[in-house]
Amino acid sequence: MFAHKNRGFSLLELIIVVVIAATLVNMALPSFTSFISSQERKGVLHDLMGMFAFARQHAVMNGAIVTVCPLDPSGACGKDWNSDIHAFLDPDNARKLTTSRALLRTISPTDGGQLIARSLNRSFFQFRPTGFIHSDLGNITWCPESGDASLAGQIIISRGGRVRVARDTDNDGIPEDSKGQPLSC
Repeated sequence: MFAHKNRGFSLLELIIVVVIAATLVNMALPSFTSFISSQERKGVLHDLMGMFAFARQHAVMNGAIVTVCPLDPSGACGKDWNSDIHAFLDPDNARKLTTSRALLRTISPTDGGQLIARSLNRSFFQFRPTGFIHSDLGNITWCPESGDASLAGQIIISRGGRVRVARDTDNDGIPEDSKGQPLSC
């Protein structure tokens, strides 16, 4: 007679493998969550920098004011930076997109955090035909849903129209704004 050899896993072996796998996943999950937030921040800041560079370039190329802002239902610049953000030619400085004005670009923000724009009392940014910022300088801060300032990011728009990302200059793990203060969410 032939002896049949079992070729499967015993229940005990299966349980041990599942416990080891679950332990490894639990150890890796916090790092993975932080990695996802970091990548999301980089993506949002990259999109915003691209939008502002594009708007500045078109202001110079078209010899007209270009406005960047979220729009309210009437087509005027709104205050909700967590909705779609638009760049459009605004030769009359009306801060309103109408059918006669050209929409240049639209970006949609991510669901993983919120954007906070600071441009004194304005809810928009404008570029002159020279490429300089038409309104006061400002910034846009992205805060993750967790509110963790170490995962926050900010783009800073200078009066010259240049856009840069806030950096962690004092190595405390939190980027500093244009005044050297740590970002807060």
